[in-house]
Amino acid sequence: MIGDTNKGMDFGGWINQSIAWVGQYPELLAITIFLASFFESLVIIGVFIPGVVLLFALAALAGGGALSLEITLISAFFGAVAGDGISFYIGRNFSDRTRSIWPLSRYPDLITQSERFFHRHGGKSVVIGRFVGPLRCFLPLAVGALGMPPARFFTFNVASALAWAPWYILPGFLVGSAIDIETPLPNHFYPVLGTLLLIIVLTAGLFTQLQWHLRPTGPFYQWIGNRFDQSRFAHRIWDNAYSVRQGEREYPISSALLFTGGLLGFLFFTLLTLNLPAIQHLDQTVTEVLNAIQIPALDIVFVGLTLLGDPAFLYLVFGWFVLLLLLRKHIALALFCIAGGLATHALTKILKAFLAISRPDSPGIPDSFAYPSGHTSGAILAYGLITAFIARENMPHHRWHIYILGGIWVLLIASSRLYLQVHWLSDIIGGTLLGLMLCGLVRTLQSPYDRMPIWHNRWLVTFGFGAAILAAGYLFTFLPDAMSNFQRMPT
Repeated sequence: MIGDTNKGMDFGGWINQSIAWVGQYPELLAITIFLASFFESLVIIGVFIPGVVLLFALAALAGGGALSLEITLISAFFGAVAGDGISFYIGRNFSDRTRSIWPLSRYPDLITQSERFFHRHGGKSVVIGRFVGPLRCFLPLAVGALGMPPARFFTFNVASALAWAPWYILPGFLVGSAIDIETPLPNHFYPVLGTLLLIIVLTAGLFTQLQWHLRPTGPFYQWIGNRFDQSRFAHRIWDNAYSVRQGEREYPISSALLFTGGLLGFLFFTLLTLNLPAIQHLDQTVTEVLNAIQIPALDIVFVGLTLLGDPAFLYLVFGWFVLLLLLRKHIALALFCIAGGLATHALTKILKAFLAISRPDSPGIPDSFAYPSGHTSGAILAYGLITAFIARENMPHHRWHIYILGGIWVLLIASSRLYLQVHWLSDIIGGTLLGLMLCGLVRTLQSPYDRMPIWHNRWLVTFGFGAAILAAGYLFTFLPDAMSNFQRMPT
């Protein structure tokens, strides 16, 4: 045990020494930002790089005093221009052979989508495409293969990078600057920040891979479908589980795997939380670091976010959503949503009482147990189902941006519980796994009843307008009291 403790101290000391070294050699950070932007824009590789998260973290480190804003923006700008430029010349050199050369041959759908996007938008597709998810690293390839002159391409390339660099860099840089100005950083700040960012990056990478392989034309989706077809019993069950959109059958493979992975992950992580001292040590360290960071503007933002994850508000906004389903005569889908919401609330309450894990010692904490986070599990179930229903009305390759927005929203609500110190990090992870498990289960059970369009644009506008009114009214009513309840004790 003594040896393990020394190893942990050596690892933490190594991280601190590495950060100090980066501070002494800021050019290393500039090169890293250049490479992150470069690979994020490079064909194929850019699909698997969580560029938003990675560049936000690097920009925050730069904003803490390691680099000036000008150098940070210039590094990101040139990396983006270089990545798109190389992708363009790969397409230009291989032309119509891009679909037959490995590893490009593994992504014919993205190449086809990029070509269609270019034909629809012309030269401005290079500018627009830089902000459009997976297409951003394939559009330059398609443009090059389709014969756009280099001078014209680089005009659009430079123009798009000039807009893209501030869009990706400024949020992180401003956060880093605010932390640097408002409060001195505690000893464990960078190890904790690195751990949290590593979790986010790995999670983003995992979901990117799953989304790619589980799309209806994806290799893993096809492989699972073939396995079911070979079993008479499985085929009989599977043949009735599909949903229908745009005239095509879609089987709930991703939802079923989400349920299975969430269940196994929740059970495994709960055992670790109860029996592994390192989890409790990490919880304590994260809470100590967050307790030393006091930024009034963030307090207001996160208190507002946590209110929008309150069970009472979730019942309101989810009830509004279910009401619209009932008005559209999707009775079975609405009943599954109601059952999922009630089951999530009840199961979270039961697990809290059974596991009896205490909350952090912080003001404004309700008199209840901690694990798993009910705000997190409830938000994932409610907002996750809403996101899935909205995304389902789009073609499979157009759904990614809706899922990303929904994921960011839920992540912000979960982070608010951690920032306000009403939950441990382990509570947030446990609540996330529980919410994903139940969301996957509900979506799997709903699939056979989801064979007609849910709504058109006017119904989506109606839901958004009603949800905005509910949110504004709820914040206006409860935000002042919540701010006073969540006032932190002096450090």
